Amino acid sequence: MKEAEIYRGQGLFVASREKYLHILQFIENNKRLCNDKKLVNTVKNKIVNLEKDVAGLHQETAVPELSQDVQGLIKKLFSFSQDQGAAAMEGAIALAKFGQYEAALAEFQRLLEDGAFPLIAAKNILRCHLALSSPNAAIDQFAQWVSRNLLSKEHLKHTRAFLANVLEKRGVKIELPAVIRTSSVTDQTDEQEDILDISSVRVQLQNGPDNGGVVEFDVSFQSGNIISVIVSAKQKDLADSFSLGIRLPDIQFYSPIAIFRGSGIVSGKTKIKSGPKRGDYMLDIKIEGA
Repeated sequence: MKEAEIYRGQGLFVASREKYLHILQFIENNKRLCNDKKLVNTVKNKIVNLEKDVAGLHQETAVPELSQDVQGLIKKLFSFSQDQGAAAMEGAIALAKFGQYEAALAEFQRLLEDGAFPLIAAKNILRCHLALSSPNAAIDQFAQWVSRNLLSKEHLKHTRAFLANVLEKRGVKIELPAVIRTSSVTDQTDEQEDILDISSVRVQLQNGPDNGGVVEFDVSFQSGNIISVIVSAKQKDLADSFSLGIRLPDIQFYSPIAIFRGSGIVSGKTKIKSGPKRGDYMLDIKIEGA
């Protein structure tokens, strides 16, 4: 029941509901526990409430996607690189930041199939699944990659460590498929892919009502030395304190293998228009130094 509550606390309503259904089945098959009406009713009420949460989640994620013309404009406006593959990656990441996760997912899948920035594409595919509150889809996706000859063995190892770290932070306990096969896909040396993965940050505030205080954010997306975090719509005052161009001199960065301090600049701020994070704010922080 503690595990089920952890899932619910992390917004993993489907996983929590499945856990409570398993608990209810266990209780009903147990001669001693099945007569505990209070316990049975407690679990049943939990399931009913989770059904409402799941229904609300489905209703929220059913927000219509932006038109293809608008999506194309977003990709064009936020693609700065001269290299065609890098520009396509920037455009896909921009779609994700605007809450267009389904469209971004398709773009990342295409880039991965084309062999463009495979590690970055793979990690962002998993991020999109998780942003859509679909940890099971992310897990299934990784399992498919292990069975296919699409990613190199080294990239699979990096992707596995990345996904395991994210799931652990969400309270999801699962043993991911091991990477034991020998892939014929060779590792590609890419400067952007050598950037250390940042899973979360601890930022000291420089202005606003909580000046001098400290806040922590999970990293939603990362492209090279630019990380994106989400500020809840309920914390508008906090979001307002991160004005565009403000320098953040004291940031603590957390990665699966290291913790280090550095600085950064708020390089972008967007209000998410659709999807499960609709109304929240997406902040881009460019890492200056560490």
